Amino acid sequence: MFCVYFPTLFPEAGWDYPLSRGETKRKAINNAKKDLAFSLAGILYDNEDLPEPIPIQSNRLSKGMELINVETSFEPYADEIQEHLKGRHWHIGYYVEENGEYIEAIGFKNDQGMWDIFFEDYSEEEEIKSNGPEYPEKTLLFTVKFHSEAEEKFNQFVEDVVLKRRGYKRKKD
Repeated sequence: MFCVYFPTLFPEAGWDYPLSRGETKRKAINNAKKDLAFSLAGILYDNEDLPEPIPIQSNRLSKGMELINVETSFEPYADEIQEHLKGRHWHIGYYVEENGEYIEAIGFKNDQGMWDIFFEDYSEEEEIKSNGPEYPEKTLLFTVKFHSEAEEKFNQFVEDVVLKRRGYKRKKD
């Protein structure tokens, strides 16, 4: 199995997880062209800047590894990318250390190219089911342009509203 890594594109995990694989070197590189096009389209769709190239140190290469240049284009995959992006959404989470609970919001891109972030407090699910509709609608919390902004605002919301309502003390900064 041949693997293609993109440490320049994914600096935090690019050496740990291959973006593409193939049974032969040629198949791995062809798969990498498609996977790279999809990854770049996703970054742009999310309103994020493309990462700057970083130098790859030769001491990072293991025996049998080689540096290759992978060029790609959106054009051959345009229809697939368009279809793939239709369902694209964000999951933004907050982990409560006290009880191991994971609180989550979901973001969907709106017609203005921004991201609407929705939240449903599942801790009240049983109460909602007994008093109202079986599947209540999620609440729109805010609209943002960037994922990092959504994470920051959601963390603040959980700490200021959700945890306070549940009786937790706000964690110290």
